Amino acid sequence: MGSFGPFLYVYFSELGLSGQQIGWLASLYPLMTLFLATAVSSVADRKRWRVRIAQSALIGVSVIVFFLQYPTSFSGIAGLMLLMAIFSSPVMSIADSLIARMAQRHHLNYGSMRLWGSLGYATSALVFGALWQRLGFKPMFLVGALLHLPLIWLTGQLEEGPHLEKQERGSFTVLFRDSGLILLLIATILAGISNSLAMTFEGIYVRSLGGGNFLIGMMIAFAAYSELPTMFLGYRIAQRLRGPNSVILAYGLAASAYLGYVLVADPVLMPFFSILKGLGFGLFFPNTVRMITDRTPEAWASSAQSLMTVGLFGIAPLIAGPLGGLILDAMNPAAVFWLGILTLGLAAFVLWLAMLRGKLN
Repeated sequence: MGSFGPFLYVYFSELGLSGQQIGWLASLYPLMTLFLATAVSSVADRKRWRVRIAQSALIGVSVIVFFLQYPTSFSGIAGLMLLMAIFSSPVMSIADSLIARMAQRHHLNYGSMRLWGSLGYATSALVFGALWQRLGFKPMFLVGALLHLPLIWLTGQLEEGPHLEKQERGSFTVLFRDSGLILLLIATILAGISNSLAMTFEGIYVRSLGGGNFLIGMMIAFAAYSELPTMFLGYRIAQRLRGPNSVILAYGLAASAYLGYVLVADPVLMPFFSILKGLGFGLFFPNTVRMITDRTPEAWASSAQSLMTVGLFGIAPLIAGPLGGLILDAMNPAAVFWLGILTLGLAAFVLWLAMLRGKLN
């Protein structure tokens, strides 16, 4: 993902697409996640096809990434982005559920496993940011497609999980009877709006301030590298603060990063503020996954995780993409990050309220 993900919308911007068009493109993945992730994940749970479905989806993504180099019109790009969104929609929820449950079964720290993804993403964003600065974006699509091949093989090595009879599985609706889980998901959606605004518009903001592709890659790398310590120590921090408080702290760290973006507005300094964002994400993501895993049954592991995926990468970007694009066109890139600060504050309030009412004990 680090080879093309941070640069894809910058490439579309260079093709002449407007902020609103980029916002609509950014909404395709969350839209498909909203409609497909939970449905596909529940089939994967019922049939025990989690690994098979994840591998098939990744093959589809790899092919589409390669073909994204060819269209230059909005309609052509949108068609391929829609297909990529369809294939991508179930991958994260299925993979996260498989790995989190493997960590639980083998008594391992999920955060210390998840940090390797951040390390790979950070390193590739930094290296490929420098390469695309020199070579342009044309080789990006072949490289991005080929780098999926080892990922597809590795996905096939994940444990499917224990087989459960129908009466042991119970009903999928059991997930919606937990009010604490629902409040956690609402907070995740609000935090996800902020995260989606940053993922979509950070590179555009850097370019508007005079920064180049290497600086964008550096910003992504600094954020991703700084996730590592909080992912590794996240479980200890959650035990010390209680799980929900550690997530509220994560929201505060990300809000501090966005405040630095808009107040300083110097592209050279933005990678340093992105460290705060990375520390926040490293604390937020694995602890939220762990909280969901601990309060949901094994039989519906992928389905439960898909609810977080739908909130964080479905509903939230679906709101953030078009709204951020409108703000970008009507005002300026800095205004996008003021909105991110507001939504993080609301997310922290929801979790605090849930704790006050004893819903997340």
